[in-house]
Amino acid sequence: MESQPSYSKYRWVMLVLSALTSLVPTIIFVGPTVFIPMMMEDLNITTAEAGIIVTIVLLGAGLTGTLGGPLMSKFGIKHTRTIALVFYTIGGLVPLFTSSFTVLLLSRILIGVGMGIAAGTSVGVTMDWYPPKERPLINSLNSILSLAGSFLALVLAIPVYNAMGGSWKMTLELFGIVMLITTILWIIFAKNNVQTVSADPAGIEADPSVTRPVAKESVLRQVLRRKEVILLIVAYLSFMLASQSLQTFLPTYYQTDLMMSAAKSGTITSLISLASVVAGVLVGILMAASGRRKIFMWPLLVLLLIGCVGSVTLPDGWMLYGSVILIGLALNGWLPAMFTSVMELEGMTPEKAGAAQGVILSVGMFGGAVSTLVIGIIAEYTGLRNALLYFSFLAVFAIIATLIFPETGPKANRNRATM
Repeated sequence: MESQPSYSKYRWVMLVLSALTSLVPTIIFVGPTVFIPMMMEDLNITTAEAGIIVTIVLLGAGLTGTLGGPLMSKFGIKHTRTIALVFYTIGGLVPLFTSSFTVLLLSRILIGVGMGIAAGTSVGVTMDWYPPKERPLINSLNSILSLAGSFLALVLAIPVYNAMGGSWKMTLELFGIVMLITTILWIIFAKNNVQTVSADPAGIEADPSVTRPVAKESVLRQVLRRKEVILLIVAYLSFMLASQSLQTFLPTYYQTDLMMSAAKSGTITSLISLASVVAGVLVGILMAASGRRKIFMWPLLVLLLIGCVGSVTLPDGWMLYGSVILIGLALNGWLPAMFTSVMELEGMTPEKAGAAQGVILSVGMFGGAVSTLVIGIIAEYTGLRNALLYFSFLAVFAIIATLIFPETGPKANRNRATM
């Protein structure tokens, strides 16, 4: 059984730090999406080239996402996340100092490297600091705050842009300064919870002999041998292929095809993040109360499919807004359940769970990068609406994978024990 004294009260300090390091990096990532039309004009670039501004981040994250687990095993969770935040910070501070599209892309690659390295650290921090009963709520909170960063970026971008004299560079620079402050706070106050080094390795009752990875086999290799991890890789990859392109291009689509203003398109797209916050709160509470995970995965991915299709096929009106809200409900509804399921797989340690989450997110982010790039190219021939619609239907594969995925929650464990 878990040892409650092993989870110190300092975890509430870590909660604040984790909140900041989930919220602010998302602002850095999402911020430029509102300014794509302005960037196209100022930098004299095409829609496809503008899409690379977002794509290159996901590409960098996809290529480095598997590093988090091994780095945590070698340097610890705190230092691994510190490395990631430094990359975020450097990338976030660059835009003001350049008018070069190439240099801007390099800064976005740095942000992607930070995103990739950080991918597995949230699960690591959660397993390291919080007892099993608190983990569904913590995972939901992390997802909520990450998407709240998207909401803030979309809502604040234009007002800040106007306050900065119509300079998207100054707006992004201000976001970078907030990122710098966040990184400094993490470096000063974050800690590794050494008290839980040998406590509760799987988040449920587990054999103490599996509290650390086998020395002769890498952590990454161990998790890739798990069927459950492969299913989640397929699910998250399909999810990203369907959703990332919409999150990137919906503001542009609404401005160019539905003739909305930049402010209105950003506000409508921000409904995704706002609905995600509501979904995250509800799912966290319901997961903790029900002891189930799977029921919060495939049904919400069905909503994602409906929302994606509706958001690019319906005219301006309440049904369009409802479709965007469905995307948000699905976006943050199933992810906390996925992250919690990873922790609850048999024999999981913080390092193993971090490696598993890292590879899941890495493959998904790489897919998101490819989809955004491909859509930017396809849009030149078929129009943005059709390109987005084609990718929306890839959510079907995420639905199938999560239908196959086994239940991991305490309710399932009790049911197995009584059989």
